[in-house]
Amino acid sequence: MIQYPGNAHSAEHAFGEEADIAIDGAAEVLLRALGSGAEAVTFTPGASAALWLAVEDAIARAVGRPAQVAATSTEHPALLSALRRAAGEGQLCLKIVPVDDKAVPRIDALEEALTCGVDLLCTMAANNEVGTISDLAAISSLAQLHGVRHLVDASQAAGRIDMSVAAAADLVVVSGAKAYGPRRAGALVGKLSGHASSLAHDVFGSPDAPTAVALAYAMKTRKAERRADERRLAEMRDALQSRLLAEVPDLRINGAIGSRLAGSLHISTPHLPGEAAVARLWGRVSISTGAACQSGAPGPSHVLAAMGLPDWVKEGAVRIGLGRFNTEAEIEEAGDLLTAALGAVNPARKHA
Repeated sequence: MIQYPGNAHSAEHAFGEEADIAIDGAAEVLLRALGSGAEAVTFTPGASAALWLAVEDAIARAVGRPAQVAATSTEHPALLSALRRAAGEGQLCLKIVPVDDKAVPRIDALEEALTCGVDLLCTMAANNEVGTISDLAAISSLAQLHGVRHLVDASQAAGRIDMSVAAAADLVVVSGAKAYGPRRAGALVGKLSGHASSLAHDVFGSPDAPTAVALAYAMKTRKAERRADERRLAEMRDALQSRLLAEVPDLRINGAIGSRLAGSLHISTPHLPGEAAVARLWGRVSISTGAACQSGAPGPSHVLAAMGLPDWVKEGAVRIGLGRFNTEAEIEEAGDLLTAALGAVNPARKHA
């Protein structure tokens, strides 16, 4: 028998009441895991849905005028698409804030955007491609100084980094898939407008109690295991990185090396296009040229383009992700395969 089989919005029978209580309990567990004092949690069918809902909330709050929204150029495609679609419909005015060559949001550009008047600032806790961790303390201080609501996309970060600063934002998006939990599970943490709350029910329907409980449990487990797991992942990543740097000529590490997710290793080589590297390693090492949401899309990712990297860096980019279930033996084997695939120098492509 499935646990919590009832509809949480059905108050006329015990199964519905049980599901409703389970969702309330999951919200409390999730808030404790994040260290958040937020008033509300809206469970969604994924992080992308939560990002869309945050945009709709900003639009609803700007009564009688377009909402003023600022977002960094490296935000998740789901958020950028929702923002650009709403801007095209005249529902908001969008300001894109540039980043530097490490994918770090430029504080001077952020300050300039906020000074011009913004209703919602959208930033990431950690970038989903190159793994760069944002200086949320500095960004949050700016948002508070200008009285701007702050949305933090913590899909990649929640369960992997200290969330004390991120959790204090007005709205925080988390993902079950990135915390070794259910794949089709997300949550928007923070108080929504009445319109946005109604919209969530109209579009997503009743929240699924088993999924909400599983997401909360995953975040609770990550809080308990994060330090040890991330330390081990960083050690394995650094070992793999050192080997690749030693054995693959002209290899470049992308992102903020001193401030990135422990399981993130984003590299470029002038010898082989990223797509060719993926093809060579198909079925042996799971790597990609960009985020999963852009898998199969032609050309370099919008993140690498926003970083202003040389063409060879964008064309030869490979994204490697390590997780808690990887072993040292697997990483060593991956090193053998990666060096064999990437190590052959092609003079015709070198720094083309």
